[in-house]
Amino acid sequence: MNRRKPKIGFMVATSHNRTIDELGRPFPVMGMAEMALRALEREGCEAVLYKGKRIVDGEVKDIQVPNYNADVVIDNRRSAMEVAELFRREDVDAVVFFATSFLWANLYVQPLKIIGKPVLIWVGDRLEGCEAIGAWALKGALEVAGFKHVKTIYGTPDNPKVIREAMNFIEASRVKQQLSRSLFGRFGSMALGGLSALMDDADWIRKFGVTAEHLESLTLAAMAEKFGEKEIKEVYERIRKLTKTSYPCDQAMERNIRIYLAHRKLIEKYNLDFTVIKCFFELSENYVPPCIAQSLLLEEGFVASCTGDDLGALTMYIMRLFSDAPILQADVEQIVVDKKLVRLATCGAMQFGLIREKDKIPEEVIVKGPELERAVPSLSINAIAKAGPATCARIIKFSDGYKMLIAPGEIIEEDKDFRPDLGWPKIPAATVKLAGDASKFVENLLHQYIIVCQDDIADKLVELCKLLDIEPIIC
Repeated sequence: MNRRKPKIGFMVATSHNRTIDELGRPFPVMGMAEMALRALEREGCEAVLYKGKRIVDGEVKDIQVPNYNADVVIDNRRSAMEVAELFRREDVDAVVFFATSFLWANLYVQPLKIIGKPVLIWVGDRLEGCEAIGAWALKGALEVAGFKHVKTIYGTPDNPKVIREAMNFIEASRVKQQLSRSLFGRFGSMALGGLSALMDDADWIRKFGVTAEHLESLTLAAMAEKFGEKEIKEVYERIRKLTKTSYPCDQAMERNIRIYLAHRKLIEKYNLDFTVIKCFFELSENYVPPCIAQSLLLEEGFVASCTGDDLGALTMYIMRLFSDAPILQADVEQIVVDKKLVRLATCGAMQFGLIREKDKIPEEVIVKGPELERAVPSLSINAIAKAGPATCARIIKFSDGYKMLIAPGEIIEEDKDFRPDLGWPKIPAATVKLAGDASKFVENLLHQYIIVCQDDIADKLVELCKLLDIEPIIC
């Protein structure tokens, strides 16, 4: 499943529609509501509107305007129930409830319950319209009625911080919705004893809305042999173009390409949204470790996790739904706590878009893989990740539920290459400098893999955790 625009139900409410205050001004701040709607649309939101009409047509000259469409204001039970049915039918990701003056909160509780989606209550921080009263009243009403996924935004739509907070919640609501429609393809079972990485089907449906198709890793190898020379050559040329490699199309490269083609075929057959492969040991002993195949899938935007890491795959998929930036699944090799450095390496795979330019040396960027854990010839990306923003994260399973480790920072290029000290000088690697508490990061690592997205999405992940009722551990 690809990223898409968030779909919001935007409703404007007051119990004082058409009211004029004692100074002769239109009382509710309908101009501000229209400004908020336009700000969200500029951020990419698709808005579903009551009666298909805007609050204000044309230019908005002030936060209080006389020329608004009063018939689309939700100010009675009939309109509240009609907008509830509209938003439910349109299957919006979230409801944006803009309070334009004070209101009778009980009128809106049942309709919002019918819609059944996260609610963003938005109110400006101005005195005009006495608008804040409406927000506090509705927030309290939803609390006592048992609503869990409600966020209140307090500020005007010309404030970038306010828009960012609103969009983080809206994007998280979209990702939650997309998760609940997603199918996970699981090729193989537990790899390398990774007990803490395993999925629980019932848990995933209950907590994330994700269901799974269970397949065997050697299914990929069986299907891989069905592709012809033309298809192999086309993919090989793409790999050469993307990486600048001069590595020949030998057995290891050809088998990686065949695994890639088989993987793509099975993704299409089962309509899979993201996958994991148990590469060790079945594929690594009987066909090929698919490091280049996985790297190409990631470059195309499809999340394919390695080493039977189910929870890592889910974390990667969530990151991909938030951002198109490159993603890395890597072992945490060392944490230099006093310098907040996290040194990472993988056994062969790295999204091509993460490779720094100076590592795109034709004869060096793809090399023979390390023989560790491999019984057949393999390949590895030989590169260090390019510098840029970073968000490290991982969904963690505890005996009583799930949490998410979230650590913002940046990918940096160190002066010294640490890979020779590992004993494997030609594997993919990266160094992340954490922005927060490195000791807390150490304390909460419960798997060897961490997932890194080369984007600043930490705040969005926190909002998603709240919507999924899982605890964010922020480092």
